[in-house]
Amino acid sequence: MEKKHYHHGNLWNALIEEGLRVIGTQGEESLSLRKVSQKCGVSNAAPYAHFRTKADFIAAIQQHIIDLLTLTLEETAEKYADTPQLLPMLGTAYVKFFYQNPLYFDFLFSRKKVRINLSLDCADEDEIPPLKILKQTAVQAFGQSDMPEAVLQNKVIAMWALVHGLSGIVTMPNVEYDKDWETKIEEIIKSI
Repeated sequence: MEKKHYHHGNLWNALIEEGLRVIGTQGEESLSLRKVSQKCGVSNAAPYAHFRTKADFIAAIQQHIIDLLTLTLEETAEKYADTPQLLPMLGTAYVKFFYQNPLYFDFLFSRKKVRINLSLDCADEDEIPPLKILKQTAVQAFGQSDMPEAVLQNKVIAMWALVHGLSGIVTMPNVEYDKDWETKIEEIIKSI
C-alpha cells in the first residue's frame, strides 16, 4: 500500500483530495477516515479534528468541489464581465475545471443531494452556486433580446447540456480523441 507522508500544510485539503482518490479508485463504500489518514501518513485520530463522521467527510468533499468550481466561475465572470465572451468563457471554465479534476465531476454529480433546477428561477436556495452563476448570466445575456421565456429556457438548458455533456466526455477515461482537450474545449464551446 502506497503511503504518502503529510508534511506541514493543509491537512484538511490533503484528506479531502485523498478521500476523492479512494472513492475514485475503490468506490465510496471503501472510504473510511482511517484509510484516508493512513494514506496521508497521519494518525487515525487526525481526521476527526476536521470531520466527525464519514457522512460529514463526504459532505465536506462535496462542498469543497462546489466551492472551488464556484470560485473558478466567479473569477471568470469578473474577468469577462460586460464582454461578448462572458458566456463562452464561463462554459469553457466549467469544462476545463472538470477536465483538470476528473474525480470531481464523477463525485459531484453522483450525489443525490446536488440540486439541478433548469427553470429560469434563479432564486432557488438549494441550487448549487455554479449552476446558478451559469443560469443567471445566460438569463441576463439573453433576456435583453426580448426572446420569449420558453425560448430563453430552451437556450439555458441547451447551454447546460453542452457544458455538462462536454465535461462528462472529457472526464471519461475510455474516450479517445486525437486533439488536445485543453485547447479544443474553448473552440468547441465557441462553435455553438
